[in-house]
Amino acid sequence: MKNNNNKAPHVDKPWLKIDNASTLYAAARYKDWCRTYRSAIILDREVDKDILQQALADTAKRFPSFCVTLRDGLFWSYFERTDAVPIVHTEEKYPYRPIQLDGTDQPCFRVLCYKNRIAIEVFHSLTDGTGTGVFLATLTRRYLELCGEQIPDSEKVFNVNDEPLDSETRDSYYDYYDPSVSAKNPKKADVYLNENNKIKNYSRIVHGLFTVDNIHSVAKKYNLTITEYLTAVLIYTFNCCEKKPINKPISISIPIDLRRRFESKTVRNFVYMTDVSFNPKGRKDVTFNEICDEIRGKLAQKASNDNLRACISANVSAASNKIIRPIPYPIKKAFLKRTYKNVQESYTAFISNGGEMVLPPEMAKHVLRAEGVLADNPYVHFGCAAVSINGLFNLTFSSDNADTEKQKFFFRFLANDGVNVRIESNVYE
Repeated sequence: MKNNNNKAPHVDKPWLKIDNASTLYAAARYKDWCRTYRSAIILDREVDKDILQQALADTAKRFPSFCVTLRDGLFWSYFERTDAVPIVHTEEKYPYRPIQLDGTDQPCFRVLCYKNRIAIEVFHSLTDGTGTGVFLATLTRRYLELCGEQIPDSEKVFNVNDEPLDSETRDSYYDYYDPSVSAKNPKKADVYLNENNKIKNYSRIVHGLFTVDNIHSVAKKYNLTITEYLTAVLIYTFNCCEKKPINKPISISIPIDLRRRFESKTVRNFVYMTDVSFNPKGRKDVTFNEICDEIRGKLAQKASNDNLRACISANVSAASNKIIRPIPYPIKKAFLKRTYKNVQESYTAFISNGGEMVLPPEMAKHVLRAEGVLADNPYVHFGCAAVSINGLFNLTFSSDNADTEKQKFFFRFLANDGVNVRIESNVYE
């Protein structure tokens, strides 16, 4: 493999090639929608907007792959470098509004503050949840430093005075692409899709807060990982809350952070979407234990190194196809937009468990909790994201529907199963 520890080679170049995972997100966007998500940190103090603005200006220089705008080229979309300083906004409207991507020199993300919360909302072509987490942690570190705190260096919290490295800005999909590996993405089955009555300009956010030790001990009762357990509860929720019998697989999409499987320090996208499914076959008497027995170990099987290498090679091979490459981008874009729709409609819902956000103790003591929120999706209207920090696990449901029957069922099940959960929401009920 190439030396990944040199200074990022594209820092002074006017453009940046879009990474392999981002082509679908870039093509699938509409004027009033693009795939976004939010990460946030809640501090032990109210955020000073002016100090945060200076921290953002300092942090942005450390992340050259973030300081870009999206452009459509003749054959592919690409990122164009921008020197525009991102602007901190005071949060006033509903979360994760569409980010303006066309006709602007502003980067493909926004930073918001509200009381003691610092939040970043990101267009998914820019990076994944891990990359966003590193940026947010570094931004928060810089903010605390400007407030007079002394924060030491750590692996996942950058020093804004350091030079960006090539390893941080690489497209790691190509690093692990093996053209000798022959693989095709499996055909997606026809799955159960949750009906939705979308409310425009509306987002219902429901947080469930509990300790990591608590959820881990409950999941262990079933010999499941935390992610497996939450997936099983979500599948059970859909089957119990749907009035009519479900005769199709309930498929839950789960991202796998490839950095945990392969050596990579990139802060760009390096994630693979897989799924875990269960087919009730019209039965309303399906037990929770049946679901646990069916899905146990399935995620680990799909996340094996051999399987992931094959999936990486299949995706990179498709994007590198010499026949596809010279096709004009407007034609590619229409095809990719349709492909994105088909992929999304092969899932019933999403679960994204970002794991633990690790911070230096000198910084962690000022952080009350972290938050992750998945934005609305025109095709899948139900999702949840999880992140933990300082032993506190935060599971967040997001929906553009006012109905909360499924969220209530989900958290009541957790409570009855031994999880001591506290509920918070952006809408009083």
